[in-house]
Amino acid sequence: MRPTPDPRRRFNSSERAALYLAADGHCTDCGSELEPGWHADHRTPHSRGGATDVINGQALCPTCNLQKGAAPVSNLRLWQESATNKFFAANKKDFLVCATPGAGKTRFALMLAKRLLSEGTIRRVAVVVPTDALRQQWADAAGLAGISLMPVNDTADYAKPGYQGCVVTYAQIARGVGSDMLRHATRVPTLAIMDEVHHAGDNRSWGDGLKNAVEHAVHRLALTGTPWRADSNSPIPFVAYNENGTVQVDYAYEYGEAVADGVCRRIEFHAYDGEARWIDCGKVETAALGADLLEEDVSAALDVVYHPEKEWMPVLLRKAAEALDEVRQDIPDAAGLIVADRKWHAHAYAKLLEDITGRRPVVVVSDDPEAKAAIDRFRGTSEPWIIAVRMVSEGVDIPRLAVGVYAAKIRTPLFFRQVVGRFVRVRPDEEFNARLFIPAVNVLMNHAREIEQELRHQLEADRAKEEKARADAGEGASQGVLDFREPLSASEAIFDRAILGGREAEAVKVEAAQAECRKLGIPTQFAMNLVPLLDRMQEAASAGVAAAAGNPRIEEPRHRRERVLRGEIDSLVGKISYRTGKDKREINTELLRRGYPARKHASVEQLEEIRDELARWLGL
Repeated sequence: MRPTPDPRRRFNSSERAALYLAADGHCTDCGSELEPGWHADHRTPHSRGGATDVINGQALCPTCNLQKGAAPVSNLRLWQESATNKFFAANKKDFLVCATPGAGKTRFALMLAKRLLSEGTIRRVAVVVPTDALRQQWADAAGLAGISLMPVNDTADYAKPGYQGCVVTYAQIARGVGSDMLRHATRVPTLAIMDEVHHAGDNRSWGDGLKNAVEHAVHRLALTGTPWRADSNSPIPFVAYNENGTVQVDYAYEYGEAVADGVCRRIEFHAYDGEARWIDCGKVETAALGADLLEEDVSAALDVVYHPEKEWMPVLLRKAAEALDEVRQDIPDAAGLIVADRKWHAHAYAKLLEDITGRRPVVVVSDDPEAKAAIDRFRGTSEPWIIAVRMVSEGVDIPRLAVGVYAAKIRTPLFFRQVVGRFVRVRPDEEFNARLFIPAVNVLMNHAREIEQELRHQLEADRAKEEKARADAGEGASQGVLDFREPLSASEAIFDRAILGGREAEAVKVEAAQAECRKLGIPTQFAMNLVPLLDRMQEAASAGVAAAAGNPRIEEPRHRRERVLRGEIDSLVGKISYRTGKDKREINTELLRRGYPARKHASVEQLEEIRDELARWLGL
């Protein structure tokens, strides 16, 4: 039987400090100096029952920990392994997993695909996603998992040689050629992964195209973040419903379980009330957001409070900015997201936030062709705020998001949970609650209560298990510490310097070390241990050497390598054309005459040969 894991997955601050000091500030494996971002690691993996304590812990640099994770042991989260086991036990063609946003549905699906490929059950993987952004993200994630998937941009991409499958959007297979091309590609044993499958009901043609495209797949794995009810107007293929019309899930992993497992971050909902006044057909209407309002009045009231020139929204933005500033004191790259209802709202909110913070936020709108690139850039920076209109939804992974403002009029449970999902993703060694500021209308409050109810039930269950374990072990209540001293008075303390092990550090250095302690999750009383580390970092920075923690080399995904090669070849052909005066078509014809395939159908390896041949023509 699999060992029961410790209900607490993360090492606390005191344990991290003990691990750091026990390792004398060096990686336990390679002996290198521990830099900011070092990992507190379980010697016996938590997923295999390893305890979260200093006896089972070790301090590792990121490189050693990631290499350790790549060893031939299970690196699935507990729920992912459980879902995998249930998939094989079910032994059925269609399997639906409902896992809370941020829990790791993509990795679960790719590890399952990899296992099926290695066992010979399938020979191809076809992933269907709702957006172009997710098409690229899935291809990238698959590459990191060791599966080469081509994001489809052309009809030749559905079954392209050199790839183990493809990633396509529901829109691409909605009808005609796309659906038939994917159907043809699944003539070999195929696993079809349908990400956020509820989107197949957004448009009837999407569901019809999906049904035709993957009808003959050996296995069909459907993924979603929220259960939904049946819609007779836009049926979703390959799923079943119960007598109440709610979709039947084969495996569920809810938000409460994810928080309790440390897979997702806990989120606080801060609801703000207010009064809205508007004119309707010549009549002045007044309503409080928290009152029991009719649906049309809720919509009207939100129109008023979301207006950037009214008092409610500027006050809310200021509160949210203060909350983010507080988080950024410990997490310098923490970010905030505003989900806006309209484009002109977004730009007006950006001006308000610029006035409050002194920095212009990033604004992304769904009809902007550069929006995806803007989100990608924002993900990798430390910019504080991003404002989105119909843009940030499933699969948009920005783990540094910590504070949010819900300023959308959409009030469905599905959309609300999608927004919540943007803030619950975790990064190593960060301990804070995300915050989402929402208007105090009943429907949104109820959505928030349902999420918190899930969490409360799970935490109560965990507490009950822990109390039972203690009772079985015969533990009694602990005795509090008695303090017989009574303080009288003291002068004001002004910090000057600290001394440890013959080393002196001035106040400014100790304060910098204390800030780094908070960033690393180490109690500030150990700040002096970090002073030598910070001194070395400062010396490296002065010499112009990057002092960031080392990262393991990750092979570039195959599809990205192909895109780079095509760009290099285009550039070389252009140079040859310029030097020789030949038309580019003549150069391509010459390549064909020499036995090279047409570039459109060339594999990555063949593209590399073509590039090298062209380089020889130029004498490079």
